[in-house]
Amino acid sequence: MFEMKRRTMVASLALTVALGAGAPAFAEGESVVLVATQKAGDQGPIDGLIAGLEQAEAELGVETRFIEALDPATYENTLRTLARRDTDVIVTTFFAMGAAVQTVAPEFPDTKFVVIVAAPHDPVLPNARTTLYTTQENTYLSGVFGAAMSETGNLGLIGGVPLPYVWAEYNAMVTGAQTVKPDATVTAAFVQSFEDPVKGKEVASGLFNQNIDVAFTGAAASDLGVVEAAAELDKTLVVASPSLMENAPDHVAFVASFEWAQTFMMEVENALSDDFQAGPRFGGIASGEIVMTFSDAYAAANPKAADARAVVEKTYAAIAAGEFMVPYDETEPQ
Repeated sequence: MFEMKRRTMVASLALTVALGAGAPAFAEGESVVLVATQKAGDQGPIDGLIAGLEQAEAELGVETRFIEALDPATYENTLRTLARRDTDVIVTTFFAMGAAVQTVAPEFPDTKFVVIVAAPHDPVLPNARTTLYTTQENTYLSGVFGAAMSETGNLGLIGGVPLPYVWAEYNAMVTGAQTVKPDATVTAAFVQSFEDPVKGKEVASGLFNQNIDVAFTGAAASDLGVVEAAAELDKTLVVASPSLMENAPDHVAFVASFEWAQTFMMEVENALSDDFQAGPRFGGIASGEIVMTFSDAYAAANPKAADARAVVEKTYAAIAAGEFMVPYDETEPQ
C-alpha cells in the first residue's frame, strides 16, 4: 500500500515539475512536501524521512506529498514550482539542495524551507532552516566499539563521497578507537556514490582484505552492498541504519543511527509554529537524534560484545549528559 502511494506521489509531482504546470493543488489546510535528492528504498535516510512524512500526515493532519528530484539541474525549478502551488513547508535533503534553497527561498517569503543535512545559509534566511547531525558522535562511538571488538586493531570507515564532514567522522573514529586501543588505526575508503550497492560491496571487500576486521559504513543505499561483503567475509560491521541489521544480524553488531523521522517531525513542527526558528540547528545524542541498537545475534556469538557494549553505553551517557564533547575536525589525513 505504501509503495503504491509513494509511486503515485512521485509520478504526479515529477510530471508537474517537468511541465511547469498542472499539479493538483493542495486541499485546504497546511501542506508539507518532501523533496528527496536520492532515491527511496535505501533503508537509510530517504526511507527514514518518508516515515517522518507519513507521521506528520497522521499526527499533524497536514497534506503531504513526496517527490524525487535526482537531477541537480532541476532543483531550483522544483522548489519554485512547489512554492507557486502555495506549499506551506518544503523539506529537502543534503548539501547541494542547500544552495538551491539559498537562491529560491527569498522569492517566496510565505513558504518555509527546510534542508536536512546541509551547511548553514550565509546570510541566514528568515524563512529557511538547515539541520546538520553531529555525525562525529556516531563514528566516535563506532571507533570505541570497533577497537573493543577488533583482534587486529585495524578498523575501516566506508563513506559515500569524501566530503569535509566525512573527514570529521574519520578523525572522531580514530580518536574513539584510540581511547580503547592506543595503537588502533582506521583506514578510509569511498564508494564515490550514495546509491551504488554493487560498488559498495566491491569497496568493502577490498577494505576487509587489508586485514581489517571491523568497519563503520555510512554510505546510504551503497551500504546494502557493504553489508553483503561483511557477511560473506565474516567481518564485523557498524552501520548507521537499523534496518541494515536485519540483513545480516550476525555481522552487523551495532547501529549508531540518525533518527530521520524524528528530525523530520521536529522540523515540520518548527516550520508550522507561530515562533518559527530560522537558521542552523544541530541534532545529535543530546537531542535524542542519534540512538544505539545492538544485535543480540551478534552478541550471542561473540563473547567480547557485552563488554564492548558496556563501554559504548557509558560513553554515550557521558555525551548525552554534556560531560564530554566529541571534537569536530575536518582535517584530511596525509
